[in-house]
Amino acid sequence: MTLACKKTSVRESAAQWNLDALVETPGGDLLPCFVSVISTYCTVQASNTREGEALLESVSSALGAPPSSPPQVVKGGSCGGEEEDSDFPFTGSMVSATWEFPRERKGEVLAAFQGLFALAGGASG
Repeated sequence: MTLACKKTSVRESAAQWNLDALVETPGGDLLPCFVSVISTYCTVQASNTREGEALLESVSSALGAPPSSPPQVVKGGSCGGEEEDSDFPFTGSMVSATWEFPRERKGEVLAAFQGLFALAGGASG
């Protein structure tokens, strides 16, 4: 499965890999999604909507496992809820989930996100 994205931004540092994406829903809406991967876990935030929860289910399928703990509702996204973009309706709250994995699976986890979000050129796409 691949998610349709209008826009993606990947940042990579020695400590973590981050993805910001605007994911297109089947109805044509755009949902903000934020992914952070470090050595032994990853966190994904999506809009606190039915579509956002479906996006987390897509991540579970791509990673082959449910989140390590139940998803939680958090205020704001990676921008802290301060910024609004005219391209999508910002709900003011996000649903966040974390998946833990052994350190040796980090490359596999990154590859799963790259495939799910159709990122060209690997980790720096």
